[in-house]
Parts: sequence; C-alpha cells; structure tokens
Amino acid sequence: MKLTWESGASWFERTYTVEHDDRTIASFDDQPTLDELRKIDRKHGDPTDRLDLWQAGLLCRKCDKEINARFGATPGGEILCWDCAMASDSSDQQDLTVNTDPTKSVMSESHLHTKSLCDHVINVATGCRHGCEFCYVPTTPAIESRDNMLAEQAEVEDPQSDWGSYLLYRDDLPDRLGNILEERDPSDRKQTDRGRGAVMLSSGTDCYQDRRTAQITRGTVAELISHEIPVRILTRSPAVVRDIDLFQMAGNRITVGSSIPSFETPLVKAMEPNAPAPMTRWEALDRLQQANISVYVSMSPTYPTMDKDDFHELLSYFRALGEIVVFHEPINPRGQNFKQCLNAAQEAGYDDVAQELQRMQESHQYWVEYALEQLNTVQQVATRFDGLSVHSWPDDELVRSTSGQLCSKLKAMKQAVSPESFSETVPQSSSKQSMLTTDDENIQQLI
Repeated sequence: MKLTWESGASWFERTYTVEHDDRTIASFDDQPTLDELRKIDRKHGDPTDRLDLWQAGLLCRKCDKEINARFGATPGGEILCWDCAMASDSSDQQDLTVNTDPTKSVMSESHLHTKSLCDHVINVATGCRHGCEFCYVPTTPAIESRDNMLAEQAEVEDPQSDWGSYLLYRDDLPDRLGNILEERDPSDRKQTDRGRGAVMLSSGTDCYQDRRTAQITRGTVAELISHEIPVRILTRSPAVVRDIDLFQMAGNRITVGSSIPSFETPLVKAMEPNAPAPMTRWEALDRLQQANISVYVSMSPTYPTMDKDDFHELLSYFRALGEIVVFHEPINPRGQNFKQCLNAAQEAGYDDVAQELQRMQESHQYWVEYALEQLNTVQQVATRFDGLSVHSWPDDELVRSTSGQLCSKLKAMKQAVSPESFSETVPQSSSKQSMLTTDDENIQQLI
C-alpha cells in the first residue's frame, strides 16, 4: 500500500489517495487522521502491509510542516511534526494523563534472556493504564532516571505512586523500526541460547491496553514478521485477538502470552486495579490457540496464601489451552511497590494476604521459605499434567540466600531454556527445571 497526494490551489491544500495493487482503496479531501490511516492498514491488503507515513506528503496539523521524519499525534489522531508534538501540553483522558513519548530508542537489547523470554524489547509507550501495584517497571532506570521528562510530558510527581495515571505514546514507532531493520545487518542483532533472538512486546507497558497502543503494536509486529524476527507478546488485554490474522502470518515465529496469577477476581482487581479480569485473559488465549497461535502464560506474581488446590485449578485451565509453557514467579518483597501491594490487600479486605505480606517484609528468612515452598509446590502440581511445563523464575536474592543442593537446583532453574519452540531455533540446554524436593518437609531440611 502507498499513500500519495496532490496539491490544490496552494501547496498546503492537499488531497490524499491510498493505492493498493494499482487501484485506489481510499481517498481524502483533507489530511486523514492517524486513526483513519491505521484502519486502512488493517482493512486492506496483506496483514503485514503497512502504510509508510514518512515522506508521504502529510502535513503537521499545527504548523503545516511536511512530515519527513519523527512525528506524534494528538489524542484525536491529528498528526503533528516532532517539534509540535514535543511542545504540546498533556491531555487528560478518563483519569489518565496522555502525551507523546520523546524516547529515542526503538528496539533495545534486554537481559530478559536470563528468564528465557527474549533478547530485545520494544515498548510502544511509557507508562501503563493498568496500574498494577506490584509492577517493577517504575523502579527501573527507564523510569527512575527520567523524572524530569515525565514531569514535563505528563506532570508526574512520583513515577512509582503515580504509576497507572500516565501514558506517553510512541506513534511513529512502526516507521522508525521499519527504517532501522532495513538499514541494519541482521547478524548484528543479539541472539542468545535462552533469548533466541526474540523481540518482546512489551516489557515496560501493555502493548494492547487501548486502541492507540494496539495500533502501534500491530504496525510494529508487522515489521518484525516481515523481517522474519521471532516475536513474543505479553499482554493482559483480550484486544490482542484482533490481530490473529497478523499472527498467523508469522508461522512458528510468534508466541502470545498473558499474565494470569490467579482466578480470584477480587484479589486480582485489588492488585491490578485497571486491568481486565483474569478469565477474559484466559478466554483470549483460548481464541488464539484455536487459531493455531502458540500461547503461553505468565503466572506471576503468585500470592502467599495460594495452595496446591489453587495451583491445580490454575494449571488445569492452562493445560486446557493445549501443550503449554507456564512461567512462574512468587511475589518478591522489595521496594515501594511491595508496600503498595500490602496496602491494597488491606484495603480490599484480604487480611490473610496482608498478614503474609507483612511477615515477608519483616523477615527475610520467612520470604525465603515461602518462595522455596511455593516454587516447589507449583513444580509438584505440574507433574499431574502431561503436556504442561512450568518454567520457574527464582529470584537472584533467593539463590544467594541458599547453599548446597538447594542452591544448585535453583541455579539450574535459572540456566534452563524454556521448552517453547516458537522460533526457528530449537532450545538446547543441559540445565533443567525440576522439583526442589518430592517431600515438603525436606524443604525445611534443605534450608
């Protein structure tokens, strides 16, 4: 598809035409909005076809400068040149402050290969409307080191406590990524055994949390698929099913997952106040697997009051999605976000959860014992299901807090490669995921 234009009585009066396969599929007497162009992307042509908006004759809605490089958009979808986008004030939308994200990076190398997830990450926005109390992202350098930018672009006073109230979009991300992938040598990209060269969307936000992020994500994934790059998607939003047609173009080079730590909806609502209900996430994964899309689950963070019956219910639902890998991590008592979890549990009336979280916060050893027992319990329950693999994520501090046989098993868990086969690379690893012990009482002895 291609966007062309013709001038009218003056250089600034333009009509636009979208052409595909030598025929006109859309025309505009005035400049189209970004949303209108994204709709055309979805409706016409091959799912991986994408309109290139650079040097397509589009004009900035504010200053009439031609768009030949970076651009942004207003909440209504009017396209802005980069200077006007950066000079625009933030807007309020349903208790959310929105604006343009000035981030320069497009695709960043990631240490998430240590979790067998990816070698690169792409974030379609800064901030996240879900506002999960346990989210680690506000404590990362990507947020902590950008206080001034966040204050300027979204009036953020405290990136941690304000998490969930601001969202900065990267509207031109697909165009920038397309140019980078065309210019760079593919052999220069990082590829580890555990990361398998995969690109993850998104590690710092939810790439399908609303219409605008979903549109950016679709264009970004289309570019990655076109360049035969393996893709991992992680989202809490059921809106991901709208891109099934695109995912099917990727063959086995894509896997789509959702975070489902529990099906106890009120507790999940307390911890993830603005996120979709957990069952709707499972239903989205079910639709994806019925369309022959590889799926996985991130069962994290799990809560301290969960027992074998809870995990059996969860894993039985996950196994119903077909042969599947479930990533698991117990909750970690670190930072302000942990205190927010404790407060959220108390406010929601989950006194038992709050009491356990309080004990973890007061006693490092109590957390160590809880985490070890929960990792072991999940691995034990998983043995009841053929075709289901649990890939545990033991925390670094947990490994440092153990010794001997227990420490060796935890290190083996960290070194193991996820058994997924969503990319062209077949996973190879001498390290394995396994139960820490077959006897609950032995956990205490090993500690």
